[in-house]
Amino acid sequence: MLVNRLILGSWLFALASSAVLADDSNTPADAFKQGVRNFQSGDLNEARRAFESARTGGLESAPLLYNLGVVYYRLADYSLAEETFRALLDTKHRPLATYNLGLVALKQGDTTAARAWFEQTLNSRSPDQLQAMADLQLQKLGRSGLSDGYALTPPNAYLIAAGGYDSNIAGLPDTSVASEGGGFAELLGTGSVGLAEIGSGELRLDGVVYSRRYPSEAEFNTSLIASDVLWIVPHGSGTRGGGVTFSQSWFDTDVFERRYGLEGFQQWSNCDQFLGLSRCGVSLAVAQVAGGEAFEAYDGQWYKLRLTARRPFGAWYWRGEYSFELNNRADFVAGDEFYSVSPRRHELALSLRYPVSSQLTAGWSGGYQYSRYRDPHRLLETDAPVEEAAVEEQQRVDRWFETGLFAEQRLSDRWLVRAEWEIQDNNSRIDRYDYQRHTFMASLEASF
Repeated sequence: MLVNRLILGSWLFALASSAVLADDSNTPADAFKQGVRNFQSGDLNEARRAFESARTGGLESAPLLYNLGVVYYRLADYSLAEETFRALLDTKHRPLATYNLGLVALKQGDTTAARAWFEQTLNSRSPDQLQAMADLQLQKLGRSGLSDGYALTPPNAYLIAAGGYDSNIAGLPDTSVASEGGGFAELLGTGSVGLAEIGSGELRLDGVVYSRRYPSEAEFNTSLIASDVLWIVPHGSGTRGGGVTFSQSWFDTDVFERRYGLEGFQQWSNCDQFLGLSRCGVSLAVAQVAGGEAFEAYDGQWYKLRLTARRPFGAWYWRGEYSFELNNRADFVAGDEFYSVSPRRHELALSLRYPVSSQLTAGWSGGYQYSRYRDPHRLLETDAPVEEAAVEEQQRVDRWFETGLFAEQRLSDRWLVRAEWEIQDNNSRIDRYDYQRHTFMASLEASF
């Protein structure tokens, strides 16, 4: 937006001109001067290197921090831009920092945090021009910042169309003759819209539609629709809220699960006091599950506690998530055999992102799950004649690993392409649940 470029540019040069710089050559101050020249000439990558060199050399002035934040913002490295602007919150440049943190939050799709930052700018002793620009941003988000009320989330959506190859569609052991791979097509859509202002927050509707299709193995096609109606309330350092949830999933054309539930969450946009995290959150969800006609074993209750955290490390950006899932399902009985579908599951997911350039990002993702099923399986011995087979009990415990690499190329503010490769390995105490799979996928993604 033009207004963003104007404020970034005008304050950049105002701060740069006010800096007190040393005359010694090859000093952090010289690196800062060079960064300003690089920025003025439009070479943002060289400006970044120069500003980072000045900071590494010990310069920690407000002009340097601000200019470095601007460069990160212009290079679309929003996590580092946020971290750098936050370093100015305890200085006399706090109004400028809050305004730019609002711009960063908008780029990250967090309109609630953006409103909070713009409100802080508006209510602080900031220059009239900055207050006017904050008010303009609030108007674009749905209301004037000078009036009472809450700005509803404007309609927004994110779409992903993808295709790829799955080496083990059914998730079967490598020794199984039925273990086959094949291509797939995938579509994912998400969206949100504010419905109504309630008290100091809003009632918001979120929705998800997902489908994966295997042309060669249609019985493993999966689909999902889900929606949440949430009451979301901003607080001093983030948001909190709760609401009702609904989802339904299918295997091919058969209903798999229908869930009705409740969810509550709390998010903090600044967790510096806890391991230096930039963002963190906690949520708790519960649901009543009804299995489809062929999946009555999945009837029961589902519970999930989730913790999330984010933190930058230099140019790298780290995101982590831990969750604990508890299931109380009907389970499956077939004659003398019994199969538990009620795991207690611990899951850890991590990802690292690195901006190779202003448009290209590469990274790594990984995950680990430990699942212990509530009751032992009772299974017929597989290596004995049917008439002589005995039933034996086996406690199912799975250890699941995943690792992968990805790269994203941004085509514009709205469009990007992504390629990813993943390896999964499930080790189970019951051999029939062991499997490995490799997945490659390429996608085109768009935000609206």
